[in-house]
Amino acid sequence: MKPGEQFTCPACGFTAFAKLEKILDGWDVKGEHLVCSVCGADAGAPDAPKSEDSAPVSAGRKALDALFGNDESAEKKTSILDMDTPSEHRFCRDCAHSLVNAFAVICTRKHCEVQPMDDCPDYEKRPDQSPSSSKSILDFGK
Repeated sequence: MKPGEQFTCPACGFTAFAKLEKILDGWDVKGEHLVCSVCGADAGAPDAPKSEDSAPVSAGRKALDALFGNDESAEKKTSILDMDTPSEHRFCRDCAHSLVNAFAVICTRKHCEVQPMDDCPDYEKRPDQSPSSSKSILDFGK
């Protein structure tokens, strides 16, 4: 019998599900056994997994390996984070028409709120300013 399989319990007589419980000796796991989900009576040892039961596990493992990039057979995909120059990005947060504050990014060309990572056909690169040429309201008398 497998965990989760439906059976008629000989102790209580109810139709119940087999529940897998661990046999503990202190904090050490000594084994596993099945119990009735209604009364908790012992229902025997779980069946050993068959070879067809392990096939979905290996398929799932392959899917996880492909997801996390551990799969050598998968083709190497490029990410937006792998791009060398930021000029390839056309994000609204980098546009000359964006007005950024703590609460929103506003497009001064369209007069609406936009998301910082949106793409726009009206994108214009914001001119780079050196830190020495930028003026701040905190520069008192300089």
